[in-house]
Amino acid sequence: MVVFPPEVLQRASEVRLYEQMALRDPKTAYLACTSVMAHNAYRAAYVRRLWIYQDTRRSSRNQSVPLPPHFWRAIQDALAHMDNLEGLLIHDPSGSNTWVLNSPDFRFQLREASFHLIWDANMVAFLETQHKLRSLSTMDAAEEGPLQPLALDTLQSLEAYNGPVLVVAELLPCPLTHLQIAVDEETAPILPTVVADLGRAKKKLRGLNILYLPEHLVLETLQLISTSVFSSTLRHLGLLSWPVCERHRVHGCLMNFRCLAVMELDLTRWDPQPSLPMQLMLVTELHIYCSSLRHVIFWLGPHRITWSRQEDDQWTNVHLPNRHPVQDNWWRNA
Repeated sequence: MVVFPPEVLQRASEVRLYEQMALRDPKTAYLACTSVMAHNAYRAAYVRRLWIYQDTRRSSRNQSVPLPPHFWRAIQDALAHMDNLEGLLIHDPSGSNTWVLNSPDFRFQLREASFHLIWDANMVAFLETQHKLRSLSTMDAAEEGPLQPLALDTLQSLEAYNGPVLVVAELLPCPLTHLQIAVDEETAPILPTVVADLGRAKKKLRGLNILYLPEHLVLETLQLISTSVFSSTLRHLGLLSWPVCERHRVHGCLMNFRCLAVMELDLTRWDPQPSLPMQLMLVTELHIYCSSLRHVIFWLGPHRITWSRQEDDQWTNVHLPNRHPVQDNWWRNA
């Protein structure tokens, strides 16, 4: 029987404990960073993925609270010693503490990053140091300021982005293959221009999801996508409101997609809401015009109904309540 010294067992357990750190409340996050920094911060080298966010289910007030500067300084100090960090999620309720990313002592190269932080000079300066980043999620710029531009040769490994349409316009030089774009009332009018630019440049785009797209822009946007350079490679397309009275125009666009396997459609505004037999009829109708479809996802408010084509050509459905499109990652898996 082999007996390992206690220090060997301790190191093995610490490696597993610190390799992935999901810190879901401020107190736990602060104590964890203190632990990482203890004894000359030797544990920091074990950390590969770090998630810092507030799980409101753990709060008596059931809401996120602003965090003091000394909390963010502790996070920044710990990050400066995590040389092997590959994945980082920071959710700041205020979105304003981007200075936590501004340190000359960072030596890690991230592969994945998700920031609930505004897009500003600190964010851009940090991203310009991350040459291996493949997946990114960010917020928009502050309302009162212009969007901070990226250097042209930045993020040349970036394949997936989730964030506002204004930032997408900055990422056009990146080798993007998967995109989730969020628009609002103010930025929706520029979406067709951004989609047109994507349509001229992104031959390898495989997944495209658009959140909160106004119904009056759906057909124009879909037409641009269907005539884009990536129409023959696109495998996932969502989340589009399906105009009840202009279904035939959607059908015409679908005929241009050769590889489209997944389509997400929002039927929330339909009145009455389509029953399951009606949904099956709609799915069959879509498949006639796009024979490559394997999954059709209908959103009815917080309800997601996924229709999947089986090997015997029959369609089956799975209903999941209490969902939100932001939580779904179908677009990433295309």
